Amino acid sequence: MRMIKRLGNFIAALFKGAWMAFEIRDFFVFGGVGMLGYGIYLLSELGWSLAVCGPLFMIIGYFMRDKE
Repeated sequence: MRMIKRLGNFIAALFKGAWMAFEIRDFFVFGGVGMLGYGIYLLSELGWSLAVCGPLFMIIGYFMRDKE
């Protein structure tokens, strides 16, 4: 029982550390990169919209402020 409790505490600490490490800004930047890459890969009507929206998300992410 004690081993399961320690494992649960470890997993909770791991998720808490990951939650503190990432910001919404990271999701905008890397989501924009992913959308740009997938849009270039598709090269269709949906691809063009993703290829345009991706850099817009990246720009929004670049200009967001850091956590204080």
